[in-house]
Amino acid sequence: MRLTVLHPEVKLLIAEFAGGLMPIRLPDDELLSLVIKTQKEAILAAKMKGLFSFYVPALPSSTVITTSLITAFFDDDDEPLTIRTPLLCDDDFSRGIVEILKYDEVDIYFFDEHNYEWMSFRTVLEDNGSCLIGDEDIHLLGYHPETVKSIHGVLNDWFGSRTQEDDECAIQAVFKEELSPQDIFVLDMTPEVNGYQGSSGYRHDTLTRTDPGYHQERDISACLLRAFEPKQIMMNPRRKDTFKEILDHLVLTDKLAILIQAKDSPTSEAGITRTLERKRRSTHSQIDNAIRQINGASRYLKRQTTAKLVVGDNDVDVSLGKRRVIGLAIVKELFDDEGEAYAAACRKLSGLNGGGMVMDYNSFHAFTHRFRSETEFVRALETLVERVQSSGWISVKDEVFAGVLDWVEQVRTSDPDH
Repeated sequence: MRLTVLHPEVKLLIAEFAGGLMPIRLPDDELLSLVIKTQKEAILAAKMKGLFSFYVPALPSSTVITTSLITAFFDDDDEPLTIRTPLLCDDDFSRGIVEILKYDEVDIYFFDEHNYEWMSFRTVLEDNGSCLIGDEDIHLLGYHPETVKSIHGVLNDWFGSRTQEDDECAIQAVFKEELSPQDIFVLDMTPEVNGYQGSSGYRHDTLTRTDPGYHQERDISACLLRAFEPKQIMMNPRRKDTFKEILDHLVLTDKLAILIQAKDSPTSEAGITRTLERKRRSTHSQIDNAIRQINGASRYLKRQTTAKLVVGDNDVDVSLGKRRVIGLAIVKELFDDEGEAYAAACRKLSGLNGGGMVMDYNSFHAFTHRFRSETEFVRALETLVERVQSSGWISVKDEVFAGVLDWVEQVRTSDPDH
C-alpha cells in the first residue's frame, strides 16, 4: 500500500474518483504517476500476466483524425476486460494520460472500487505502433456530452472488430519492478463501510477470493451505505422461527422495500480464465437463483403482518405495510449482447408491486457512486425498472454514464473559471 501510506493526501481524491485512469503528480516527482481504479478481476488478470495493454487507435471524425484510449486486461485473449477513456483537448486528465503514454516508464498503482490499494509497479511502456508515434496528424476533440458518448460507441465498435495487427500495435505496459508487496490482507474497521445492521464491525479482504459470498455481501453493504442510513440496511436477515436466511440484503425506506440477492463466483486465476461460454452460463444460472430467492423472500414477508427476523444478534420486526417492493438481483457480470434474456429475467420479478432489475456488480458500484442519496438512488432505480418494463433491456452502466455526463456538464456550466 505504498501510495496511500507515503501520500495519504491522495486518499480523498481516489475515493471521489468513480473509476478508470487517473494521472497524479506526487510531491517532488517530475513525472506523472498513474492510478488505475478498476474491478478486482482486471487487477488480478494484470498480475497474472505481468502486463496489460493500452490501445490508442487513429479514429476518423467528421473533420479530423482523432484518438482515444482502451485499456485492456487479458482475462480472455479475445474479449478482455476493458476501460474506455475518451481523450479530449480541453481536459487535464486527458492531457496527463497522453503525457504518460509517451513515457518509457511509469509508476502505476492499482485500486479497487472500495479504494483498497492492491499492487503497484514501475512499468515499462513499449509502444509498438500506436498513433502517438505514427505519421498521422492527430487532433483531440473538444468536450461535449454527445461527443463523449460517440467516442465511447466508436471505441467499443473498433475494439470489437480489431485485428491482430491492432493488437501488435498496442502499447504494452510490462511490469518491471514491484513498488510494494503484492500479498496484501486488508482489515477494515471504518464505520463508512461497516455501519449497517448485521455488520460484525469489520471486514477483511484479499485480491484473490475463494469465498466470494462473504466478500460480495460486504461489498454491496458498503455500496448501499453511500445512499442509505445504516439503520435502513439489513444484511443477511434470517427468519426467527427457523433461523434461515431469507436473502442477502433488505433495505427499508418509509415508502420502499428493496430486496437484494447477489450471486458471485470466486475471484481466482481459475475463475477469471474460464471460457467465455462458461461465464455466460454461470451468469444465467446466478440470475435465476437470485430471482428465485427474491421472490421467495417477498412471499414470506408479505404473508406476515409483522415478520420476525434476526439481523446479526438482534431481533427485528419488519412490516412491509404499504411499501412498494422492488427486487434487485446482482451478479458478477452481464454481457452486452444478451439484453433480451436479462429483460426476460426482470419480468420474473413482475409479481413484486415495484417490479425488479438485474445488475452486474460493477454497474451497481457505479450506480451507488453516482446516486449518493436515498432520493436520488430510489428515483434512478424506479426509473430503470419502469423503462425496462416498458421498453425492454437498458444497460445500467450506460444509464449511469449518461448521468455522469449530465453532472459533468452541470459542473462545467456553473464554473465560470473552467
